[in-house]
Amino acid sequence: MLPAHNGPATAVPDHTDEILCRQACHIVTSLDLHDVELAPGLVHALLRAGFGIQADTPTGGALTGGVEIRSCPEHYGPGSLLVSWAPHEAAYTPLDPRVTHVEGLMTCALLDTVRALGFRAKRLGASHSVQVQPWGSRASD
Repeated sequence: MLPAHNGPATAVPDHTDEILCRQACHIVTSLDLHDVELAPGLVHALLRAGFGIQADTPTGGALTGGVEIRSCPEHYGPGSLLVSWAPHEAAYTPLDPRVTHVEGLMTCALLDTVRALGFRAKRLGASHSVQVQPWGSRASD
């Protein structure tokens, strides 16, 4: 469902959100996350906030930068998603401590952003991943 239009009655409707909804559905499908209840909302919210999300490219080309989203039910329970920054692969060749420092800062920012978008999330220890959890789950924050 699209949000209510708040402009004047004569304004041309903004179809941006409709486009983002279609893009979010495509990403959820390409990442095989259709069984994770919070995936469509999380992907849509991140797209609206301006984040690029890694998904299979139509041309099969290399993925470059953005946010990576994956499911790991065997380790973190059903319904949870792991979100992390996915810098260009060249950032790690050779491994530069400045890159890992920046990635740590970006992970903190990603955690704050996901929470600000209304999702329940926590950082996974010293890793550069954020676990996004369904509100009803019993996982600790």
